[in-house]
Amino acid sequence: MRPMGATTEEHATYRIVTNATGRVFRVGEDPKQILGYSRGVVIMAAWFVMCLAGLLEYTWGTVSGSLAAAHHWSIGQTFWAFSFFVIFESFVQIGTGYLRNRGILNVRWATIIGGLICGIVGYGLLAESTNIWQAYLGYAVLGGIGSGMVYSSAINIVAKWYPEKKGWRTGFVNGGWAYGAVPFIIVIGGFSGAALNMTPNQIKNYILVQGLIMTVGIAIGGWFMKDPPKNWWPKEIDPLNWQKHSTRDLMSNPPALRHYNLGEMWRTPQAKWIGIQYALFIGCSLFGVAYYYPFAQAMGLGTVAAVAGFAGFALCDGGFRPFYGWLSEYIGRRRTMVYAYSGNVVFQLATYFAGAAHNAPLFVVFAIISGGLSGANFPMTAALVSDYYGETNNAINYGSIYAFKALGGSFAGGGAALIMTGTLYGTAHFHWAQGFFFGAAIGALAALIVWFLCKRPTVEQMAAAVRVSEEKEAEKAKPAIA
Repeated sequence: MRPMGATTEEHATYRIVTNATGRVFRVGEDPKQILGYSRGVVIMAAWFVMCLAGLLEYTWGTVSGSLAAAHHWSIGQTFWAFSFFVIFESFVQIGTGYLRNRGILNVRWATIIGGLICGIVGYGLLAESTNIWQAYLGYAVLGGIGSGMVYSSAINIVAKWYPEKKGWRTGFVNGGWAYGAVPFIIVIGGFSGAALNMTPNQIKNYILVQGLIMTVGIAIGGWFMKDPPKNWWPKEIDPLNWQKHSTRDLMSNPPALRHYNLGEMWRTPQAKWIGIQYALFIGCSLFGVAYYYPFAQAMGLGTVAAVAGFAGFALCDGGFRPFYGWLSEYIGRRRTMVYAYSGNVVFQLATYFAGAAHNAPLFVVFAIISGGLSGANFPMTAALVSDYYGETNNAINYGSIYAFKALGGSFAGGGAALIMTGTLYGTAHFHWAQGFFFGAAIGALAALIVWFLCKRPTVEQMAAAVRVSEEKEAEKAKPAIA
């Protein structure tokens, strides 16, 4: 028996089903009919481009040391470059999501163009930079814009193709952003005789090669990326009775009542808190990305310990993201996030105490564990947004949440430098304890917000949000009074 309020519209190869809450499902098409290959190929392509686009963020802690030494830039200048990069990488995702939603820019070309901008164009300019402002333009502006376009394209395609089992797949694709950088971190930080000892010509050639690899690799992966039709749903699961033949992921994380647009999403109180927790925990997480390597060097732990700790951090940061997706299929997204956030607070502080005690083995162990815990935010928030507000508009919906990374990056880069040095810009003595406790504090606050304020919107809250949006649209549609 069909549920009350449900309707079905038959087409030649698919059915349009609308359930009682107004959610639309396009059912009946096999992914191979749409793509010419399995949907798993799209996920692998998304993972591959994420591995390459994430190099800009996760290799900066080692690249910046070489650049600073080669061009006599201060540590404050290079860390502000990191903050500016995060700002541009974050905000471009709103624009990319908007263009994709409107059909102006498809996911394939958004990925390829992004790879070109952040790769040979952005990194080419960075390689030729002789002053910090050229580096800001090449790395922070162009690098941020290009890598943000790739990130937005890759992470949002998972929920579109796997709306019924997006948990570990979102983590898998998202994880590439972090651990894809590990080989490059080892090369520049380890095999080169320590990053700080590279000559200006060596660092220039290294950056040019990395930029070329990013551009070519992202173009190849981007070619295999394509969105499903709007409202697509796998034919194996009855959209009107998904509980009966459901996946484990859907049982722990029920699908959204319907597909909500950006305005409707932001008229729920949860959206604001999801954004705030995102910024706070990103500040906590990116503190490790930005500062673990220079902290280890400052504590005299040696290049091997610094690279092992930082490379291990990045490896586990990305490598554990599929695990959180898998775990969330059993205990839900929110509970998974709270457990990981709380654990990272503990091990970030443990990393500091081990380094301050000049205990290199413990520093490496705690940094690696901290890295594994710090990556939960990204895939879980992406999945949470589509769980609450639907997959169809997820590119711009999650893109608007991801923009809060700009605030988190400011916490982790220049903001943390200010707390540790007392200066916004320039060279100063670092009081490392202040920075580590600052990072831990905002991580703990994020955990509290997720647990108490990021619960699934109720039917009444969503209905109110839709009603207000409809009233606003009706007001705009009224003819102007002369």
